[in-house]
Amino acid sequence: MNCPKCGAEMENKKIDEIEIDLCTGCAGIFLDDGEFESFTGVDPTTGLLRISKFVRVLSKLNERATIDELTGAYNRKYFNEFMQSVFENQRRGNVTMIAIDIDFFKQFNTKHGHDGGDIVLKELARLIQMMLRTSRDDYLFRLGGEEFVIVLFNLSRDDSYYTAETIRRIIGAHPIKMQGEQIEHITLSMGVAMARPDDTVDSFYKRADELLYAAKNTGRNQVVIQKD
Repeated sequence: MNCPKCGAEMENKKIDEIEIDLCTGCAGIFLDDGEFESFTGVDPTTGLLRISKFVRVLSKLNERATIDELTGAYNRKYFNEFMQSVFENQRRGNVTMIAIDIDFFKQFNTKHGHDGGDIVLKELARLIQMMLRTSRDDYLFRLGGEEFVIVLFNLSRDDSYYTAETIRRIIGAHPIKMQGEQIEHITLSMGVAMARPDDTVDSFYKRADELLYAAKNTGRNQVVIQKD
């Protein structure tokens, strides 16, 4: 492929772990939307430095588009994109979804204010991310408010339940330091669903959400898992 600006050959290069098509003549690059950005008029070294900075900015912008700013978990937008990709690639047969809700969170917000609620949300996300398997495909998403979802791969039904129950127990026993010296504890209701061959993203999430509400409606602070 030749550069649309100067006609020189384009080379595929990796800068900061991002692959780009770089012009060897004018140091221009193609952007994700197909537009061409030229750095002509500068020496090659300066051009590459500017491109490297440009790519890092794009990388940070992309990260911000997928990460929940408060908790550092993935956001709802990325959850939708990620799950669609999972199902399109036929990985649905080995997927577990754990829907999570903080019990009585609205009452907690009333007592401590939104700043106190933010402390709880951040600490919950931090603890869950510490417990997830960093060497394999485990993902934490914040869908909004106090609702989180964990997506796991290659776990049996028993292991899926054990993972959720372990998280519930550890979170329930963990003291959360609020503003000043006040200590609070929270509990979680959780619904655990395993993907079925005929599932869609919507039906899979709906089942996990229904199991979550079964946990909330039958006493809270517990894990409810699908029977089959």
